[in-house]
Amino acid sequence: MASASATALPSAWRSPRLRDDFLLSRAVGAFQAGFPADALLGAEALCRRHAELVAPALLRAVILQSLGSSLSAAAWLRAWRRDPQDPNMQDKLLGAWLAAGEPARVASLAPALLPRRCRAGSQTSLLAHAQSAGLAPAGACWRSGADIEGMLFDATPAASLLLHDEHSGQHYEVRLEGARFRFAPPHPDGVWSLALPGAAGCLPGSPLVFAAPRPASAAPAPPAPLTVLVPLYRGLEQAQACVASVLANLPANRIEARLLLIDDASGESALSVWLDTLQADPRITVLRNRYNLGFIESVNRGLRHCAGHDVLLLNADTLVHGDWLDRLRAALYRAPDIASVTPWSNNGEISSFPDIARAAPVPDPARLRELDEGAAALQREGATVDVEVPACCGFAMLMRAGALAAIGTLDGAALERGYGEEVDWCLRARAAGYRHYVATGVFVAHAGGVSFGAEKHLRVQQNRAVLVARYPDYYPQYQRFLRTDPLAAARAALARRAGGAEAPMPAAQPATPACAPGTSVASSCTRIAVWRHRIGSPQATQVLALARLVAARKDDSVRLLVIGEVSELLWGTGVVDALPAATRHGEALLGDTELLTIGACAVVLVCEGDDVPAGIDTVRLGPAFDARYWFSAWLGVPPAAAAPFRFAQAGAR
Repeated sequence: MASASATALPSAWRSPRLRDDFLLSRAVGAFQAGFPADALLGAEALCRRHAELVAPALLRAVILQSLGSSLSAAAWLRAWRRDPQDPNMQDKLLGAWLAAGEPARVASLAPALLPRRCRAGSQTSLLAHAQSAGLAPAGACWRSGADIEGMLFDATPAASLLLHDEHSGQHYEVRLEGARFRFAPPHPDGVWSLALPGAAGCLPGSPLVFAAPRPASAAPAPPAPLTVLVPLYRGLEQAQACVASVLANLPANRIEARLLLIDDASGESALSVWLDTLQADPRITVLRNRYNLGFIESVNRGLRHCAGHDVLLLNADTLVHGDWLDRLRAALYRAPDIASVTPWSNNGEISSFPDIARAAPVPDPARLRELDEGAAALQREGATVDVEVPACCGFAMLMRAGALAAIGTLDGAALERGYGEEVDWCLRARAAGYRHYVATGVFVAHAGGVSFGAEKHLRVQQNRAVLVARYPDYYPQYQRFLRTDPLAAARAALARRAGGAEAPMPAAQPATPACAPGTSVASSCTRIAVWRHRIGSPQATQVLALARLVAARKDDSVRLLVIGEVSELLWGTGVVDALPAATRHGEALLGDTELLTIGACAVVLVCEGDDVPAGIDTVRLGPAFDARYWFSAWLGVPPAAAAPFRFAQAGAR
């Protein structure tokens, strides 16, 4: 990246509003000029600052692929997540997975992409990737208004389809007259799975949901029976731990509860065998879907099965403790207009502990007991109260039978397979006059992210668009709740009672290096790195003085790589490549330490008290550090020969 004096900097560099566009253009130019290290630093920095932008993530993936990096597939996944409906991005991701020897991931995601690609007529390249992964889909289907539409890839002249209505259990046979088909379903409010005769699985796109949620004919009289509904899809070990946890703690609760397990056609023989062993337990009911229905319709099947019950929707990757059901039920019935309640969790979005909307590690059994009993004690003592929230999180959500009767089940007609369904249900309930609460006297452990894999990002984009259109005020309300954090006092009380905060998630550092050991990535210059820079720190003035000395040089062979915060004064020197520090919740793909090597950093300046990166020369920035003398010594020239300052400003902001 070419250096320039402050007086020669483009106006876009000086403008915070325009700077990132300029930096992206400069990174592209560096890559085209044969300096992938410069380009990678710029792309990584922009990815960390702007998690939603496609172009920096795309550039990062292209660079890593050109370098033959083992992180190429991960980079394409990050880029695809930002625009999961783009066919070119989909093909790039699947190709990267195949190149990385991961055909199982291709086989997992390709069917979810197929219906929309077939509808647009762009399925050829996707099918080629699927076939390379050993997958041979027979066709795909989708909703088209009130009709069912789709195509078969190897249709015979007398081809037929079997339609299975997941509501009624009825089967129908449809004769086809070609590879492309369109017909009206036998009735307009079904949940239809389509399959070829004799096929074990259904066509991608199934189930096609036409049935909108409907209120029940009569509301049940409280208190209703209680069912714990656990949808299952793979994840045997976590499912076993979850069920064992629920069963072990049933005796601690006064309320009688039944456990309803729904196997969503997991296809795992070990899971099926385990479920067989549970069916003799009178406390457990097991339902098995013939075809994979997705989370929403699996839950809806369970809700229809236990109509008239209060239903605790529980993820299969959770762990519970003690009389948690009694406490959740008490929270639900504190007022007649409460539709749902959700507990504290280490991974519960709005009800997360110790930080709101941030996941923490799953507590071990001893720590779970400490947290749950601490939460219960605080509420018994009156130190905490339940807090109203815009919507509950579905990992553990107790739903009132009366609310279910009033507004119906989850909306699988508008929302695809899974994501945002509990938010939609909660907001429909709010529109009917109900409220939702965090039950601050209960804590449930939650691992998170088990079932959906990469498909989750596709469903997030699809279903979030539906929620935004239906409820334009919801996401602003949600963000306002995060900012004001009405749960802060209860969270702080729990942290004090339970013996402190949880250990933070580790920083997002990759386990695999970006480039093979010994590989050199071309850089336009040598860099001096500044590790964990903070605006306003005692070292900020020293770093600014050093940057001005670098900027005063006549050539551009030296720059600073500042990892951390960068002030406008530091930007204004024109010799700084700024990189926000990697965090657990950011978009970092490359580790900070690895970027020191990629960026041709000869030395790292470390603020006092910070951890020192290993494997590279370091210098402590203490009170005795003198930028002019150190820089002169590093260059190997006498201090008097060093160029004078060209700037009048003093200090660092």
